[in-house]
Amino acid sequence: MKVPILLFLLLLPAFGSSQQLCTYTLTGRIIDNDSTSLPGATILITELQNGMASDGNGNFSFLNLCEGTYTIEVTFIGYKRKSQKVRLKKSEVILIKLEPDETVLGEVVVQEHYDHISKSQTSVALSGAQLESLRGKSLGAALKNITGVNTIQSGPAIFKPVIHGVHSQRILILNNGIRHEGQQWGAEHAPEIDPFLASNIVVIKDASAIKYGTDALGGVVIVNPSALPVVPGVGGAFHSVWQSNGRSGTAAGIIEGASKKIKGLNWRTHGSIKKSGDYNAPEYQLTNTGFSENNFSAALGYHKNEAAGYEIFYSRFSSELGILRGASVSSIEDLRNAFESPRPQYTDNFSYSIQSPRQQVLHNLLKANAHFHKNHNTLSIQYAFQQNDRKEFDLRRDSLNSLPSLDLTLQTHTLDAEWEQELGDDNFRCIGINAMLQSNGNNFGTKRLPFVPNFSNYSAGLYAIQNFTLKKWDVEAGLRFDYRYYAVAGRDFSNLVYSSNMYFANASATFGATRKIGNAGKYTFGLSSTWRPPHVAELYSIGTHQSAAAIEYGFLIDEVTTRVRPIEEADFQNEKAVKWVNTYRLTTPKTQLELTAYANYIFNYIYLKPEGITRDVRGAYPYFRYRQTDASFIGVDLLVDQEITKSWSALFKTSLLKADDFKNDDYLIYVPSNRAEVLLRYDYKRTGTVNNIFASAGTSFVARQHRAPRVVSVAEILQANEDGIDLFANDKSMFDFIDTPVGYFLVQASMGFSINTGKQKIDFQLQCENLLNERYREYTNRMRYFSDEIGRNISLSLKYSF
Repeated sequence: MKVPILLFLLLLPAFGSSQQLCTYTLTGRIIDNDSTSLPGATILITELQNGMASDGNGNFSFLNLCEGTYTIEVTFIGYKRKSQKVRLKKSEVILIKLEPDETVLGEVVVQEHYDHISKSQTSVALSGAQLESLRGKSLGAALKNITGVNTIQSGPAIFKPVIHGVHSQRILILNNGIRHEGQQWGAEHAPEIDPFLASNIVVIKDASAIKYGTDALGGVVIVNPSALPVVPGVGGAFHSVWQSNGRSGTAAGIIEGASKKIKGLNWRTHGSIKKSGDYNAPEYQLTNTGFSENNFSAALGYHKNEAAGYEIFYSRFSSELGILRGASVSSIEDLRNAFESPRPQYTDNFSYSIQSPRQQVLHNLLKANAHFHKNHNTLSIQYAFQQNDRKEFDLRRDSLNSLPSLDLTLQTHTLDAEWEQELGDDNFRCIGINAMLQSNGNNFGTKRLPFVPNFSNYSAGLYAIQNFTLKKWDVEAGLRFDYRYYAVAGRDFSNLVYSSNMYFANASATFGATRKIGNAGKYTFGLSSTWRPPHVAELYSIGTHQSAAAIEYGFLIDEVTTRVRPIEEADFQNEKAVKWVNTYRLTTPKTQLELTAYANYIFNYIYLKPEGITRDVRGAYPYFRYRQTDASFIGVDLLVDQEITKSWSALFKTSLLKADDFKNDDYLIYVPSNRAEVLLRYDYKRTGTVNNIFASAGTSFVARQHRAPRVVSVAEILQANEDGIDLFANDKSMFDFIDTPVGYFLVQASMGFSINTGKQKIDFQLQCENLLNERYREYTNRMRYFSDEIGRNISLSLKYSF
């Protein structure tokens, strides 16, 4: 740690003394008609053929320019191309305003500020330098940096996003314009998406994105790659990241270009490789928590003119992840010891080996889309195919150890079509239809009863959205109707075959509006009523879910006989949610403030409730059963970014959440704790070959979750069983097996700089997380029953762009 800092300080004077013949700087900001920043816009100096993308605040900066007149050309999908002359006699600062262009807004990858975002939606994004600082992390881990977003974890490498307290089936993820379809029902099933391909990652915190279907009760995560290049030539970037904790290495690269011979033909390829060994907590190794990952994608587009455009995209995500060895125990006594021990059982020395229990996941995506535009009307059509292969391996004897205990293949076909009409004054209307055909099958050879049955899912939805201006308000209203049909077949514990057919239908509606307040403020509110049917796993799951270290039972599994009940006897209902989100934004040259208050009421809320301890041939585990109740999630998110001086700035953000089971007057389990973060940053303002020099330090505080269920320990359950007492006969309230972890402070620091040689750029960044090697446990990590979180982690990243 001391050596890089020393070298940095020694080299700094040398950098400052360098002289350039061309020393002018052109700095600017890209905004729209509402003075909203446009991150990810492409800015090109045509005389130099030198371009870049605007950062997360819409800013850009060209260094080492000579005196002269330059043509600045700015493009951003969803806005009209703008060309502007700049006479440079000294360093200049300019402001460029783009006008909306509806001719490309209708393409299935909708572009509004960020892709897929409208003005009336409450959204936050990771882009620019902030996203670059998170390269090498998983999608879920990166999203933790957004206020109001947390994660459900299953160890140090498996993260699942949580928006305003809800997760899994209630969070919809769009990957390059496609609704991501994997085995989302598992809390330990992380999204199979490589963030290296993203130019920005957007979180919609309300449930207003009805054009993408049901299941967005909590919000939407949108992973957007940058638009395919339009300037003829070849460019790209290479990333490498090294991390001390896990001794991991990551390499990734993107190469892209546009044809000089065929106007409008452009392409991109991308690949990444990640490898990590066992992570370590401050006082011990987390045995069998390594992972490996290999990803690839390719895209080809043709946009000869504004009348039509065509794109095809393919991606492949492959990963293998180890599950903490100490989470698998063979007896109830061992389970008690594991819960009560300060360190996990079976802790061993560091290794890159990944043994059982483990997961293997392969996800393929192929999509093709086209858009056609004429007379302010746009027709967009998109087809996609996804195949998700998931294998989970238990600790099994002899030759069975090489066989997966869970082996699922999920195939999904989707077809989306949308017509959009520009109405003038930045208003529009659109009508669209979504159709999905999905099949989930258990592959033979596991020699285990399938955890979820085979099923087919036929879904269709129709929506209409109208945007209009009402006095000083920009208003958007939407209505959607969905139909879903399940055909299910499987076997129960008695090896009896069961089958059932069921359908669900309902409507969703959203209403949102935004208006300016003064010269720098903006108020947005959104009200939505949405729904989702239960997933097949919530109805029929049965047995040990190894990677979750739990035994789980669905709604239709009889509590006495464990046989599958006929669907006619079911007492479940569709989830229905009403969410109200209010956001105030203030943007001045020195201050950015965003305050969001929300209330989300979910009726017939489906959740896994702890029921006790049990043992089967695969070991002893806590067991859970799917239940329903009425729940509320009420909270506040606050972010303040303040420039103190020209070099110093401070960032403060906090998320507060109060969740309740208001039907039973009880607490919910696994609700994220309240948290806050403070960051102080120093930017060394200079031009020249070496620039973007910065250093930052901060601390984050996570409070203890006091609004948590009562505790019934394994020891109490064992003692009650010996005494012939049923602890839950007269008290059906929620409980947990151990107490909630204490609150904790973490300290982090980072520093970095860039070397810019004109058309080439190298970015260096050094980071340290959990700088003081604090020992702590995160309440929403399912592995907190067995181990601490990871300790100090030093990472070094390098990016080479050309």
